Amino acid sequence: MKKLLAAAVILAFFLTIGVFNLSFASDREAGTYLLAQQSQEKSAEADEEVDEDDEYDDEYDDEVVQINDPLYRLNREFFYFNDAMYVAILRPLGIGYRTVIPSEIRLSIKNFFHNLRFPIRFVNCLLQAKGTKAMEEFATFFLNSTVGFAGIQTPASYYDSLPPSPEDLGQTLAVWGLGHGFFIMYPVFGPSSLRDSATFIDTLLLDPVSWMASNRQGNLDFWALVAVRAGILFNELSFQIDDIDALKEAVFDPYIGIRDAYVERRAKMVAE
Repeated sequence: MKKLLAAAVILAFFLTIGVFNLSFASDREAGTYLLAQQSQEKSAEADEEVDEDDEYDDEYDDEVVQINDPLYRLNREFFYFNDAMYVAILRPLGIGYRTVIPSEIRLSIKNFFHNLRFPIRFVNCLLQAKGTKAMEEFATFFLNSTVGFAGIQTPASYYDSLPPSPEDLGQTLAVWGLGHGFFIMYPVFGPSSLRDSATFIDTLLLDPVSWMASNRQGNLDFWALVAVRAGILFNELSFQIDDIDALKEAVFDPYIGIRDAYVERRAKMVAE
């Protein structure tokens, strides 16, 4: 009952924030993000023939995704903390972990916990009125849990009719019309937004890992949950080290680059 009450209060808070969403600042102001997929250069013929411009309007329209960042300075400090922890601790340990543990074992661990978190994806598909996706998610869970030996293997991935649907409460709130609110860089947990912070409710109520971390009285053992979640995230990190390093090297400002990548990724997930 306490969990349900806490979740209801948090959800009401996010809904209130979404209704009175902060307006976006100018892209010249400090702390404001502007991500645009730049249109391809038009051919010389299109530039010379103005009459043909209309034919390319739909193709070359910019798709703009914005997020406000009023906590810019604080977020940067947390980013520096996370980056220092990644460089000094997580990256060396992750490299050692993936060197010692075969990729097949690490992938099996990743698949198992992904399959275990089926309730999060299924419930949010229903909340978004995605009935077909909910049925596909259930079929995927059933197939992977049986033929795939509790999700260690993913036989459902061989069926084009069962595409993955990584839904969460943040995406549900987006479908309901709530904006990001503003960007948040959490210590240890990394990039998020006010809206996407609602995914903590998923973890509290719908994640079987949280259920397993509860004692006989039904109270959540916080440190047990942290330990399990840390192990899951560390295993996933072993697959992401090269991508993280490539992103940091490719951008002039890693903080902006990671913020941009996060918002773009979330926008694509919501659109799917």
